[in-house]
Amino acid sequence: MLATENDKVYVINANDTDTIKHLNFKEAYVITYGLCNKATITLSSITEEHIVLCLQRAIITLDGQTIEPQEISFSLSKEYDPETIMLITAICLISGISANKLSNFMF
Repeated sequence: MLATENDKVYVINANDTDTIKHLNFKEAYVITYGLCNKATITLSSITEEHIVLCLQRAIITLDGQTIEPQEISFSLSKEYDPETIMLITAICLISGISANKLSNFMF
């Protein structure tokens, strides 16, 4: 279980500095994604056929499981916005879908 009283979870683009400034991190669990080195989930590499994301810090799922830092690879069927894939990945991971299962997804 999450270590916050209200179990609030925010999944935020790390480049959205205005939102980040106004968050009370003591009252919520925050996962960031984006094209910066401080994001929880960031882009490791991308080609026309594959995208590899990097989970840079361990995260805790909604049911209290820990997911350790790792890279997650996806196949691409068409051009897709990397930040959208990072957002979807963050939501899936926090919901308890394993990185192994996520690797079966195709965008």
